Amino acid sequence: MGELIFIGLGLHDERGITLRGLEEARAADVVFAEFYTSALLGTKAAAIESLLGRTVRRLSREQVEGGKDVLDAAKDHRVAFLVAGDPMV
Repeated sequence: MGELIFIGLGLHDERGITLRGLEEARAADVVFAEFYTSALLGTKAAAIESLLGRTVRRLSREQVEGGKDVLDAAKDHRVAFLVAGDPMV
């Protein structure tokens, strides 16, 4: 059975992620990110990938709103979904 975890990256750059968020992203089987809603102006995708030690698959607006890629992956895998800001606060 899969799992979908939403992880906020904070408000400016990749250093805004919580320790728990970092642990969850590193433990995930697949990591997605979306930056069309809100961008992290103080960083680049390469810096986020370097911090996590893994590849992050950036999704387009259509892919996020359609949901298929994320939900299909989450059926059988542990999926981290990175977003700018602090989700669900």
